Amino acid sequence: MSQVNLYGKVNVIRKSFSSDASNIAILGLNRIATRLWENASLFKQNGRRIVGFINIEPVENNFDRSKFPNILGEMADIKKIMLRHNIDRVVLAIDPGDFQKLHEVIQKCEKEQIAYEILPHTYDVDYDHTLSEIITEQSPPAEHRLQRILDLAISIMLFLLFLPSWILIAVAIKLESAGRVLYSQERVGKGGRIFRIYKFRSMYSDAEKYSGPQLATRNDPRITKVGRFIRKTRVDELPQLVNVIRGDMSLVGPRPERPYFVEKYRKEIHRYMDRLKVKPGLTGYAQVEGGYDETLDDVKEKLQYDLYYIENPHPVRLYLKILFKTLWVVLSARGQ
Repeated sequence: MSQVNLYGKVNVIRKSFSSDASNIAILGLNRIATRLWENASLFKQNGRRIVGFINIEPVENNFDRSKFPNILGEMADIKKIMLRHNIDRVVLAIDPGDFQKLHEVIQKCEKEQIAYEILPHTYDVDYDHTLSEIITEQSPPAEHRLQRILDLAISIMLFLLFLPSWILIAVAIKLESAGRVLYSQERVGKGGRIFRIYKFRSMYSDAEKYSGPQLATRNDPRITKVGRFIRKTRVDELPQLVNVIRGDMSLVGPRPERPYFVEKYRKEIHRYMDRLKVKPGLTGYAQVEGGYDETLDDVKEKLQYDLYYIENPHPVRLYLKILFKTLWVVLSARGQ
């Protein structure tokens, strides 16, 4: 994404960052922020300097400032602070599991077009190795820009190509079962950001009314006959092309999961929150290679596919490979 010069000396990039020399500020005053400050030398090794702290909310009069030697101000004045101290971006000292707070702060940063960096997973202050993940980037910004261009071009083309078929799908769904044609759900995106996805309904209405959130299984009785077909051909996910165009998702990435399951798995599976380093995808390596998430071991296995994709040094090459594999899954009706 192109740079936007908002403050004269400060070039702000909304989402992707290079490893060039830069001034950064820690956004938040907590144990995570303290740990980052104590390991400031790791940032210096990459030509980056921690200037100080920006508080998310006003502090009380009895707040202990001794652990935070250079508080620059509050988030309400973040634009002025970045200009005054020549700050290029901020690191969010927020537990990635605190979705509500992350969502609020990310919205603020994106609204002001302020560069931000998110902790790679549930940050345990007893493990220093996670710091190296914060101060480095897995792939160059050029790869991310190219992937976004491909996302937009392919999504718009597919949206226009399949738009006429939406009427036929809608009629088939209504003829078999009562209820809305489309349904929406909250999902967790990059950095814990909550957004809504839209899909063609493939289950009977109120399928989870009494059972609560459940993962779909291989012979799930909640799935209608039409639903089984549109799942196998992946056409139930066509409305998510709108999410890709809007930037909530990518065409390729980890499956966007519901907040309930993210909260559950982050406590049970090591590195599960690493999935939130990138945008979730309409398809993904785990989706085309793995099966249903019927057990915790299934979720762990699919996580390894997601991590392979996230940490791949040439993501665009793998991105294209997954798209071609998805095309084969769709044409052979081998979806889930």
